[in-house]
Amino acid sequence: MYDHASVKYPAEFVLGTQYYRQPTPLSGEWQDDIKNIRDMGMRYIQLRPHWRWHERKEGVYQWDDIDAIFNLASKIGVKVIFKFMLECGPDYLFRKYNAYRVGLKGENIWPFTLGAFYPGGWIPCFDNPHVIERMKLFIAQAVNRYKNESSLALWHAWNEPRSRPMGECTCRHSHQSYIAWLRAKFGDIEALNAKFGQCWADFDDIDVPRNTAGFFDMHLWRQWAATRVAWRVNEVAQAIRQHDPSRDVIAHVGMPSPLQDVLADTSDDWLTRKTVAFYGSSYEIRYTPKPLDKSWPFLIADWTRAISGDGYFWINELYPSRAAWQPELPPEEIAYWAWAAVAGGAKGIILWQYRKERVGSETNEAGLVEIDGGENPTTAEMRTFFGIVNDNQKLLRDAKTTPAHAAIVYDFNSDLISRIEESNHFGNQELIRKLPAGYTYKTALQGAYHLFWQAGVAVDFVSSHELERITEYKLVYLPYMVMVDESQARILADYVRAGGRLVAEGAAAMRSENTWVSPTRPGGLMADVFGVKELDRVVDEKEAKIVTLGELGDLESRFMNSTFAPKTAGVCATFSGGAAAVCANSFGLGSATITGFSAGLANLLKPDDRWAKWLLQMLSAAKVPLPPQTPGLYIRRMFTENATLAFVFNPTAGALRWSPDDDGFDLISKSTVRPDEPLEIAPSRCRIVVVKKNA
Repeated sequence: MYDHASVKYPAEFVLGTQYYRQPTPLSGEWQDDIKNIRDMGMRYIQLRPHWRWHERKEGVYQWDDIDAIFNLASKIGVKVIFKFMLECGPDYLFRKYNAYRVGLKGENIWPFTLGAFYPGGWIPCFDNPHVIERMKLFIAQAVNRYKNESSLALWHAWNEPRSRPMGECTCRHSHQSYIAWLRAKFGDIEALNAKFGQCWADFDDIDVPRNTAGFFDMHLWRQWAATRVAWRVNEVAQAIRQHDPSRDVIAHVGMPSPLQDVLADTSDDWLTRKTVAFYGSSYEIRYTPKPLDKSWPFLIADWTRAISGDGYFWINELYPSRAAWQPELPPEEIAYWAWAAVAGGAKGIILWQYRKERVGSETNEAGLVEIDGGENPTTAEMRTFFGIVNDNQKLLRDAKTTPAHAAIVYDFNSDLISRIEESNHFGNQELIRKLPAGYTYKTALQGAYHLFWQAGVAVDFVSSHELERITEYKLVYLPYMVMVDESQARILADYVRAGGRLVAEGAAAMRSENTWVSPTRPGGLMADVFGVKELDRVVDEKEAKIVTLGELGDLESRFMNSTFAPKTAGVCATFSGGAAAVCANSFGLGSATITGFSAGLANLLKPDDRWAKWLLQMLSAAKVPLPPQTPGLYIRRMFTENATLAFVFNPTAGALRWSPDDDGFDLISKSTVRPDEPLEIAPSRCRIVVVKKNA
């Protein structure tokens, strides 16, 4: 894995744009474009050289276009990020080395053109050793050609690493890799058989799963796939570093783990991030389901920061426009997301892309300027954004996010089993129902984050890979964490025993590590922690129950509800029929609360501000410091050695007012702000008020 001790982060807040991805823009446009990019306030351009474009015949390389752009970058004064597009395999890989991927039914997945991979060849099987060998030779050619270029800033190993489709890949090379992973994980075939209730004679007898009906086998298969995604990125990063140890290698995910369809579009960010110097995420703004469109940008930033070790990360693809001639987003929405990235701790923003695309399925998509290079309202909006960032480079580069006192746990295994359970097992494995965020786990997770956002309370993410980090927080929230293994159960129990406050949704620890349903729910040690037994559980589109939450009154919980029989826990709330809906249990020095509903999911299905008020009650009981309530506004705070920064967002459709506690300076309007002169914030706008600390 990557030597993170040697990483050198850029000294500035990085602003840039994806520029060249064969075949566009055309060569006659390069010089003026790159000058315009620099003059707008961006200092980085990103290139996406496609493997297939540069090695059309085996061992014969051509680099004329990249040479020319490097020459222009040096003359004009911009830095270059070189992003390898290895998924576009040359024809000879398939013809000579049989590099085809194979699907679940044994069919070849033929290479084709796809969006970002317009030259074709998408995608060879990287479990094929011939592909890896040829890939490393191609990388060596590129790195050795350009490593001495003064304008070269960083290498980018892989664009949005992921495993898709679900059946990728069942060829003999991938199958052998899967078997080797199972051997390493379980050691003995009888250990595997005992764990999953199977009867294989040998590891070599294990086939790949052909559907999702068994749950456990597809769960294993996609866990393996996630490790292979990280492995591929590591292979590329190490190959680059072999030839240029002086520059760092980065990568970024397309849809981060809390948002992606983890079965059909698999990656595990926590694993992949370890393979590169620092990590980032694309920033999907264009098709976000409402009302999540207002909280998603903060969620993406908070998650990416959480898995990034010391917290350094970028937003690698901010999309300035939609595709296929759809109505454009208002420019202020683009700026809202950009400022959300800054407020969430990002230290670099790369736009995708400079000119709107003119080819294929991405026609008219994602340009800062029009296809002909002409400017539009979003161009002007982002020019203003770049100017403010550049005027405050040191302040925004040095600013750190204020530590949160509450955390949400993201669990890859619970996510995956939820998606598997809700698949069409004997068809195409698509979802059998559709919730706001796709399926139950994702909707509960994103809904929980949205509740914190609605309540105006900062919350961190903790990956269950490093669950021991929960000791840093006063309250820990488990949204629909249906799988809890023995090690995780001990960590959670120790956290509560030592005085922590744990809040979990119904179905917590419902399944064992082998994907089986526990005889009693919650299972194992978690039954003692929560002090209840689940009596009844209903998951259905027509399901709806009324829960009485004290002074908050009656709220409707839709889709998923559970009732409990308390053992050592006390009943805190009931459903309309009198069944226990919320139970709290004293365990050691702390407390564990379990709810028969998912508050976040219920709020998304039928919005009700009282769900956020219920969450505030939970936080208050855990002694989490609560910010002053600012109806309609969302405030994120950062700090430096000498100042505090308040990013004040107005996600509503009407103008709102806000006053700071002390005199400050607004970076947006470049004016002084005083407590007795309320600052007006227009819809979908942000103000950034800086207050100097007393000497």
